Amino acid sequence: SVTYQAIVEEGLIRGLVEGEVRGIRGTILRQGTKRFGEPSPQAAAVLQNLTDVERLRQISDRLLDAAGWDELLRLD
Repeated sequence: SVTYQAIVEEGLIRGLVEGEVRGIRGTILRQGTKRFGEPSPQAAAVLQNLTDVERLRQISDRLLDAAGWDELLRLD
């Protein structure tokens, strides 16, 4: 049915977005840890709570320019 197809499509889109969020977040965490060391509990919580793909991409783009986790996540 049309309703079923819409539900399936919405679920697929949501799954793709969630997968992209996890992937970008994981990359930021890995590369950030390599560059800055382990994030503080506050920085880790902020990163974990970010779900906006565009915001995560912006943070990822700043990885090479930031001086630390606080600057990267703009916690200062």
